[in-house]
Amino acid sequence: MIREFFKNLSSALSDHRKEPLRFPGLRIIKTTLAVFICLMLYLLMPETSNVLTASIATIIATKSSIKDSYLAAFIRLQSTFVGAIFGLIILQLKEVSNLEYNTLPYNLLLSFFVLLVIWISVSFLRSEGAILGSIVLLAIAIGPILDMSPFQAAVSRFLDTLIGVIVALLVNRILPMVPQEEEKEFEEEKKDA
Repeated sequence: MIREFFKNLSSALSDHRKEPLRFPGLRIIKTTLAVFICLMLYLLMPETSNVLTASIATIIATKSSIKDSYLAAFIRLQSTFVGAIFGLIILQLKEVSNLEYNTLPYNLLLSFFVLLVIWISVSFLRSEGAILGSIVLLAIAIGPILDMSPFQAAVSRFLDTLIGVIVALLVNRILPMVPQEEEKEFEEEKKDA
């Protein structure tokens, strides 16, 4: 019945590529399930926790294979750590020097730290994390931190990302995305490494 609905909908709404609208695949379903689990989990968390950060991490870490998910999770955590450290430094500098948000000196400082995060990520870490690290930096340095200290804000952002990544990896592990043959190949590669 659902497949019939999508088949009829696809013929009515086919896009410019002339490809039919497909039934949502397992990756879409798993990503949706992982986000739902994050949303439900955060009903139990304190107000300082950020379900948006966890949900974004979940979406980023859910990939088409377990191997790709682990790599995406590692990059996400690494970039979040770098962004959180620099976000913490910016908030500490802001407090010490009495800088105000959205002023020329603060915006120059933010821009300089974005440069540092991108440079460090591209030079020493994985370049895929440069953008994510910059986003985390800005989310900490500009975003609302409620009644938290700068250290609490940075740790909270990192922990929220960690929770999202763990949820994605668990869902990905419980409901494998790739055929079993590819999963066996991945397990063999892990043993060889």
